[in-house]
Amino acid sequence: MPERRVGPLPEQEIADLKTRVAVLETKNEAAEIRLNSLEIDVGKKFDRLEAKLDQLLRAAQGRPTWTIALTISGLMTIVTGLIVYVVTH
Repeated sequence: MPERRVGPLPEQEIADLKTRVAVLETKNEAAEIRLNSLEIDVGKKFDRLEAKLDQLLRAAQGRPTWTIALTISGLMTIVTGLIVYVVTH
């Protein structure tokens, strides 16, 4: 266990603590700058993604849904089969 002292800290320990605090403050400032930069980058990428998604949704508005497409495909298959049946009999 570390030894407990009563009274003021020696000058060297105070200087060491001030140095440690300064290093931590510098690291904190660097981390904040990096975080701000990442937030800006993520915001830009999100804006681009949102624009592409809007473009995709606008392009898909005029197209039929999957249900309609499958229904049309099924009906065409049945009609083709019936035409082949009628022609061959």
